[in-house]
Amino acid sequence: MSLNIVSRSFRSFFTRDLLKMSNTQVIAELERERDRRVLSIQSHVVHGYAGNKASVFPLQLHGFEVDFINSVQYSNHAGYPTVKGQKLTERELEELYAGLLLNNVNHYTHILTGYCGNVEFLKKIADIVKDLKKKDPTTKYVCDPVMGDNGRYYTPKELKPVYLDLIIPLADVLTPNAFELGELTDTQIETEEDCLRAVKILHDKGVKTVVVTSGVTGAQTDECLRCYASVAGGDIYRFTFPRLRGQFVGTGDVFASLLVVWLDETNGNVAESVKKVLGSMQKLIQRTSDFAQQQVDQNSRAMCELRLVQSRKDLVLPPTCEQVKVEKIENTN
Repeated sequence: MSLNIVSRSFRSFFTRDLLKMSNTQVIAELERERDRRVLSIQSHVVHGYAGNKASVFPLQLHGFEVDFINSVQYSNHAGYPTVKGQKLTERELEELYAGLLLNNVNHYTHILTGYCGNVEFLKKIADIVKDLKKKDPTTKYVCDPVMGDNGRYYTPKELKPVYLDLIIPLADVLTPNAFELGELTDTQIETEEDCLRAVKILHDKGVKTVVVTSGVTGAQTDECLRCYASVAGGDIYRFTFPRLRGQFVGTGDVFASLLVVWLDETNGNVAESVKKVLGSMQKLIQRTSDFAQQQVDQNSRAMCELRLVQSRKDLVLPPTCEQVKVEKIENTN
């Protein structure tokens, strides 16, 4: 038998063995029973993926029970020419929560919130979070403060003081992009130094963990993107990863839901958690981008919807992504 044949046989055996191990790990993860329940208050779309439609599935794959309330229910996300649907009012939110309260089923280990387009609705969310944290102080609140991106708002600017006065003091974990970080700290975020100074301001307001998901333009290149994670009084990390082709709605919602999972799994190890989230996100976005590029003759917007279901294995078992570089930043504060 030639050396080349032996080499090919070994590689084939090694690959099959790795796949078997991987599949075994996926099955084990799917069979795990977790005593975890999330209340998720976000937007919802009938077609495609955004808000709860993007967040609930990854959480459920990891064995988290999810009670979800849709702040809005739309036919599709705003990237399409037409959007139809309804908005939940603060009174309707209050009524839904009252039902949970009266039936004594308002028991949650985590709260996750995202898009909210109404000031009074956001205030009611704060009331609910306060009540749940009073009931169980160990309940973790992960807030994605959705306000805008790339220098512009796509929610009412009047939400800002509500986030500052009511939401941020309650949040255990905050996941702003650079624009939202700047708005919440009244600073301009262009460089890494700008980002880290603003993150410290949020820590001083009481937020334990801050993950800046995107948009620090001065720290990025045409080939690479960066995000940052910081724990109050602890370590700060820089994550560098490849810039993939395309922009897709719902990625931030998937990111936040997976962050809930991995912060819980790693007992708050932010470096390990964010790296695992980015490993899954890289595969999800790459698969979505590849599919979209192949559908040039189809409805371009519809073809750019996240390939979430098709990426379920990568959501459950984040691939080892050597292209995601994690660096600890010296804390000079």
